[in-house]
Amino acid sequence: MRRKIETQVIVIGGGVTGAGVLRDLAVRGIKAILVEQRDLGHGTSSRNHGLLHSGGRYAVRDEEAAIESYRENIILKKTVPGSIEQTGGLFVKVPEDDDDYVQKWVSACEKVGIPVKNIPLEQAFKDEPYLSKKIQAVYSVPDGSVDCFTLVVDVVADAVTRGARALTYHEVIEIIRETNGVSGVLVRNRYTGEEIEVRGDIVINAAGPWGANLAEMAGISLHLINNKGMLAVLNHRFNRQVINRLRIPGDADICVPAHNVTIFGTTGVNVDDPNDFSLDRQELEMMLEEGAALIPDLLNMRLIRAFSGSRPLYQESTVADTSGRSVTRGIALLDHKQRDGVDGFITITGGKLTTFRYMAEKTVDIVCEKLNIAARCTTDEEIVPHREAQSFFKEVDMAPAAKHKLFHWAGTKAEKIEQSLKQRPIDRTVICECEQVTWAEIESTLTEDSPFNLGDIRRRTRLGMGPCQGTFCSYRAAAVAVEKDAATSEQAAWALNDALNERKKGMTVVATGETAKQAQLMEAIYNVSLRLKEGANQHV
Repeated sequence: MRRKIETQVIVIGGGVTGAGVLRDLAVRGIKAILVEQRDLGHGTSSRNHGLLHSGGRYAVRDEEAAIESYRENIILKKTVPGSIEQTGGLFVKVPEDDDDYVQKWVSACEKVGIPVKNIPLEQAFKDEPYLSKKIQAVYSVPDGSVDCFTLVVDVVADAVTRGARALTYHEVIEIIRETNGVSGVLVRNRYTGEEIEVRGDIVINAAGPWGANLAEMAGISLHLINNKGMLAVLNHRFNRQVINRLRIPGDADICVPAHNVTIFGTTGVNVDDPNDFSLDRQELEMMLEEGAALIPDLLNMRLIRAFSGSRPLYQESTVADTSGRSVTRGIALLDHKQRDGVDGFITITGGKLTTFRYMAEKTVDIVCEKLNIAARCTTDEEIVPHREAQSFFKEVDMAPAAKHKLFHWAGTKAEKIEQSLKQRPIDRTVICECEQVTWAEIESTLTEDSPFNLGDIRRRTRLGMGPCQGTFCSYRAAAVAVEKDAATSEQAAWALNDALNERKKGMTVVATGETAKQAQLMEAIYNVSLRLKEGANQHV
């Protein structure tokens, strides 16, 4: 017999859009369950720049997207401060770019209310010494940097504390239809194979690049462009602020500071498969060559990995656009009863990371209307609990870097980590030296109903995100997990293989110089010294 769960609203997709919708529903007192095929933030929401847009990038060509971005920029800085660094941003003109575009851009920003300020070149070079000395103009904007991982996890966690539920690693295998409407979904646990029937009044498709596939399950045709972009992670953080190239948006024109590194990109190529996360060396080299006009030393800096993800771009027309650059970054909110005659099914797609809260607000407004619920949105006011409330981390006896990270980044796990550190000082042992991740932090992510997965731990703690890419800390984490009965040796061996193979994918495409040596060292440690062969069920 299948297990059955009943709720009011089912949200499909555990990226930032689905997370925002789940929280908005919970804040308004509506029962909801989120279903995600893998881990929270596994898809597009963790495969991007992590840029908190000021709206400047869209001011000339997409006024509505620019207005939405700037408004939400201000709101998110107040409501999710734990996941945002207010770096500020620069738009920089190089000689190769159109002179006329500069004034057009300034006027467009002023029109939509985005504050821009002309920065003297000498000041720009002082603040950002890696900028090309050939630049001709610099303007400041209120850009920021977003930790996509903590953002999604904290937003969902806040929803759960308000009564919502989240089913990760549950893949939708059927949209349940009755007469002219949708009444639920059938999901399968990817680990156990158990099938669960989840029934609800409304199903919300917030699956991003996978949205068209889900719509098809409901008998609906949805034209989404999956626009894949490639990004590269630099070994260090060379810029204090976000650096944008002042031209019509294109490839290789943004550098975003993120914790201890800089993320550079991106490209844009349309792909058919939303699971296409492939990486191409030639595409990377072209991106670096283009970026050198902005940051000349880019060609000499060490890259530690590359990654890619697909932007879901909604377009009613089926006219091909191989770059995806001309398609709006605006929000597409579709009530399929009005559009297709299918009741109880809503799609929310498009938009930006920066506009996720507003996308959720508008989606839940429709839900309230359909369910005849009078509850206004307050997510523009209510703060997601964040790490700066944890004063204990100021006093704890740890390395300064680890102490600073815990105080600012511990998020919704802060209480659990604090208790562990107080009761068992040995849990202050640093497992990941690059990112100063302690066992207490790792343990705080483990739950009884989720298998041991180093990738999931990485998204919550930054384990293995530093220069060594998990070469040393992956084995340490797996070994300690077995020692502390948090995983069996078989589970730890599988998790270790899975994590290393994922890290290798991103390292291989950038593997020259020091990164090539690092990849060879990883290979020697695991495949030669430890003889942990790919796919083998070895004991840790």
